[in-house]
Amino acid sequence: MNNLLNKTPKYQQIIQYIIDKIEKKEFKEGQKLPTEEELCSYFNVSRISVRKAYDELMHQGYIIRKHGKGSYVNTSLMVMQLNSLQGFTEEMRSRGIRVTSKVLKFELVNAEQEVSNKLQIEKNSKVYAIERLRYTDNEPMAIETVFIPYFYCPDLENHNLTNSLYEILQNYYKISPVKASQSIEADLANKREHEILNIKLKAPILKIERISYLNNNTPMEYVTSLYRGDKYKFYVMLNK
Repeated sequence: MNNLLNKTPKYQQIIQYIIDKIEKKEFKEGQKLPTEEELCSYFNVSRISVRKAYDELMHQGYIIRKHGKGSYVNTSLMVMQLNSLQGFTEEMRSRGIRVTSKVLKFELVNAEQEVSNKLQIEKNSKVYAIERLRYTDNEPMAIETVFIPYFYCPDLENHNLTNSLYEILQNYYKISPVKASQSIEADLANKREHEILNIKLKAPILKIERISYLNNNTPMEYVTSLYRGDKYKFYVMLNK
């Protein structure tokens, strides 16, 4: 075991040390974390390793950094990766967060012009319209509306849509997105969103539109999601 630990890069050891402390509630929400100097001494590493660990922890949403004051535990703000094609369930599971869903609406409808344009299908083609309320640890986090052409999954109503939709599509219909285009804009919660998400009326929300594509560049789904603005931060890594 010690040999395996010794082979693990120092910055990853620091990351796991901090995450373990947070998950065991030894480091609590808002608590100031050890300084770079303290971690350098404890792990016998350079500041470069400590900063790399803290950068990664911040990007994963475990900590926040306050200029001139240090790093603090953050368990209330979810950080979503924008440069990774994952569904909500997969994203949260990867961070050890329990996800549940409530189906608000499930209908087979005729595609209106906007939806048909997004999915590159004929107007009035049959599409599934699925609206779900997504929870993390029993707290409402997002309202998600998905449009999928009927011909991809003609008996979708027979599946449990409180589970991961991507897993259902991959396991039963052998379709899976390989790329997506996505846009984000700020908005204010209307009366329905205020009631469903349990937030204040006109509270800030993040509206995300996504079109996911199969490997032949054919649109597979069109999704609109409304995320609580007080709970989400979106992160993307840019390389030159």
